[in-house]
Amino acid sequence: MSLLFTLLVLLGAARAEAPYAGPDCASMPCTEVLPGATAFRAVPDKPYLAGVDAQGAKVGWVVLSTDVVDVKGYSGKPLETLVGLDTSGRITGSRVLKHSEPILLVGIPESALDAFVDQYDGVKADAKVVVGKGSSGGDVGVDAVSGATVTTLSLNQTILDTARLVGEDAGVVHHAEGVPGHWVTSDTPWTWRQMERYGVLGHIDVGPEQLGERANVDLTFTLADAPQIGRALLGDRQYAFAMKQLGPGQHLLVILNDGPGSFKGSGFVRGGIFDRIRLEQDLSTVTFTDRDYWNLPEVQAKGAPRFREGGWFVTRKPIDPGRTMQLVFLGSRFTLNGFDRDFQSFEASFRMPRSVWALDGPDPDDAVWKGAWAARWPVVLAVGLYLLAVAGLFIARRWTSGNMERLQRVHTAFLVASFAILGVWLHVQPSITQLLTLVGSVAGQWRWRLFLSDPFVFTSWVFIAVVTVVWGRGVFCGWVCPYGAMSELLFGFGQKIGLKKIELSDPVHARAKLLRYGVLAVLVTTFLFSPETAEKMAEIEPFKSTFFVPFWTRGVALASWWLVLAGAAMVWYRPFCRYLCPLGAGLALPSSFRLSGPHRRDFCTKCKICYRGCEPRAIDYKTGKIDPRECLNCWECEANWRDDTVCPPLVRTRRDREKAARQAATAEAAK
Repeated sequence: MSLLFTLLVLLGAARAEAPYAGPDCASMPCTEVLPGATAFRAVPDKPYLAGVDAQGAKVGWVVLSTDVVDVKGYSGKPLETLVGLDTSGRITGSRVLKHSEPILLVGIPESALDAFVDQYDGVKADAKVVVGKGSSGGDVGVDAVSGATVTTLSLNQTILDTARLVGEDAGVVHHAEGVPGHWVTSDTPWTWRQMERYGVLGHIDVGPEQLGERANVDLTFTLADAPQIGRALLGDRQYAFAMKQLGPGQHLLVILNDGPGSFKGSGFVRGGIFDRIRLEQDLSTVTFTDRDYWNLPEVQAKGAPRFREGGWFVTRKPIDPGRTMQLVFLGSRFTLNGFDRDFQSFEASFRMPRSVWALDGPDPDDAVWKGAWAARWPVVLAVGLYLLAVAGLFIARRWTSGNMERLQRVHTAFLVASFAILGVWLHVQPSITQLLTLVGSVAGQWRWRLFLSDPFVFTSWVFIAVVTVVWGRGVFCGWVCPYGAMSELLFGFGQKIGLKKIELSDPVHARAKLLRYGVLAVLVTTFLFSPETAEKMAEIEPFKSTFFVPFWTRGVALASWWLVLAGAAMVWYRPFCRYLCPLGAGLALPSSFRLSGPHRRDFCTKCKICYRGCEPRAIDYKTGKIDPRECLNCWECEANWRDDTVCPPLVRTRRDREKAARQAATAEAAK
């Protein structure tokens, strides 16, 4: 009876884990990416299809990128790309089937993306391809999509990595060795807390809501070749024994479980396989038998929790500790009939940290963002110096606000520079989409390389984060934001040509300024459930139509929206910035706690001079206090605060001083 039960379980697992058949060529353009193929056949145990011609001769392969690589775009999600490869190892075609890139969703047309991937047709999969001009004669250069540099860098890596992996597996591309590395060893065993701090422990937690109360597992795992890890987990004697079992390219894998289920599987018997766990890296899969396994009843590391079960394994296939791998757990639970089982795979990506496995060459995972910085570092340096100049004006605020006429000239000059240089020329326009991406990363998995991959945007956000804490959002919104600068310049132009100014009444303004927080809340909530929908809704920002795609080339709705906002800005001071901008709302919230705002006096509660001159309407009429969430740091109120011809207390003091001087002069003359 127990044998029959075991057979039923194994048969159920086999049905649940039916081999993946590769791309669905009935709905995907397989013949477009592999010309000459008239039919496609599954390759046993492979995630790609072989294409054959009318005579049945193999002409190449087609593969879906997301089945073999995990390269993230700027949105934090992969660009799902179908790639064709012929039998000589040349890329025959590529098509992006699905993506979540903000600028491409509603900005740059899809035809631009198609034109980009067409540049790879006929390129050898093992060629060095760079986005832009090649640095050497052997490089293949492809043109980037203007305004979507990060996306094209990610897509370049997606296409090449996908083609190379399939080509290597099929034997038509020479195997590219990974970057060599070495273990960073220490004879002193680490404590459990040290292993957590250095990030050497991977984790899979399958909760009871997924597999039921008795089947869930809580797995902790790592490669334990380094003595500070292996000795800590296994103890000195067992670690020494384990290392003797390793052959070339093999490694020591430790798995610990604190859940009521088991990673061994109910079908595991001596002489059998571990059907519940496997290790994957690229197209290589490592499975384990009882000959690869030793029991680990207790973890020796100081401070380690107690685990219900543990074991260590020898990876018989080569695994590169310097590259990402996945531990896959196949969980199951009985269906309602009590005989069949539902199977579901859970996986966790893992890579040994550099503190344990040091690379002896450049990190391939850093290629995208490092390439972006290397290609544009002179302009990045110029942008950084410009932003430092803005911060310098605030540091030297006594000089900046010491003279109203000088302040206004300097402010106007920086508005023009921000609009023309940052916006029109460099397209450095931070957007709510970056905040949404940050929310997604925090809610999911933090990817710092994603934020490094656009040098201009990264530099801008570092600047924004610092100055918002110190002086509030007004440094960016009032001086640096290209669209905000354009809006304020349009208003100034409208006033110069005599257009009548429009302004809301105080009660209406008090309610209208809350709208932008509602827009922000809707976008963030929507993003958590549907990132693509949220990124399309983010088109409420007119930034793309201003600096990335000419508004007249867009749809009627978006072009009309841009024209309405631009027209309103000529008679209404920054209408979008004050009432609708979700980015401004996101920066306004931390501005409530800014460290330094414009100087005020007790007399400011009685005087209305600054209130009447405050275009953002950040000054409360009754109390004279400045709302840091509304303040755009124009510093005009501080210029008045320093001006003894405008500020009443200073005017009185100056008059008293002048009167005393006249009296002294008269008395001196009388002598």
